[in-house]
Formats: sequence, C-alpha cells, structure tokens
Amino acid sequence: MKRIALLLVAALVVVGASRAIGKEAGQPWLLEEPDAIEWRASDSLPPGAMVALLEGDPNAEGFFTMRIKMPDGYRVPAHWHSKQERVTVLSGVLNLGMGDSFDASATKALSAGAYSSMPPGMKHFAWMKGETILQLSTMGPWTLTYVNPADDPRARKT
Repeated sequence: MKRIALLLVAALVVVGASRAIGKEAGQPWLLEEPDAIEWRASDSLPPGAMVALLEGDPNAEGFFTMRIKMPDGYRVPAHWHSKQERVTVLSGVLNLGMGDSFDASATKALSAGAYSSMPPGMKHFAWMKGETILQLSTMGPWTLTYVNPADDPRARKT
C-alpha cells in the first residue's frame, strides 16, 4: 500500500510539473483544430496559393510546420530551397517533377498520404489536381528560389 501511495504522489508531482511548464508557455501543448487554422495569401508562391503557419517561424533557425493550399490546376514553376524540404500531401494530388523547367508530362502523381523529402538545392516543380493541401515540416530559415527569376511573384511587387 505504501508503494502505491508513493507512486501516486510521484505521478502527481510529474503531472503538476508538466502543467506548470505548460502554464508558463500558455498551454501544455499546441493544438490546431482545422476550422481555427488561419489561411493567408502566399507572397512567395504564384497567386492563388494560401498558407497557414502552424508552428515555429520559417524565417528563423529551427523547426516549423506550415500548410499550403492550392486550387485545382495550380502550377509552381521550377525552384529550389536552401534547406531540406519535407512535404506530406494531406488532400488532392501533388504532381511533382524534378528539373530546371516546368514539364507537366514529367511529374509523378502523389496523392493524399504521400510524403516527399528533397535535399537542399534540388530543383523541382509541381502542378495540382483538385484542391491540394500540403503540410511542410522542416527547418528554417526557409528560402524559395525560382530557377527563372521572372517566375518569382515577389519580384513583381517591387
């Protein structure tokens, strides 16, 4: 009986400590319900893409997670990233191709549940079939460099 009481006290101390840590951070864990996710227009992708930052900061060192929502037929020109890209397809179909220029016939269809991890500097492009939502979980700082600078929507804003 003494042993059970000691275990119960130890469990309460651990739970109390973890709640205190969570309280300092505002909550014990991060929870995002689908209806509460805040989408905004992307400034680094062609018009029509929406992004939602779920965790972290893509502009800073460290881990982050964001989602990207794109309409049916949406195209992403050839580009590359300075860090590893890790993408999970949540819905729709991501047609992913590798190379310096967009070629829809040279893509592989990745449906919901598919995962892709590409090394830094790998040039790739994509188009979407159906509304497609991707989840990107990787390390920052995050960069997106278009092979053809004229494809970069950020350049058109200046």
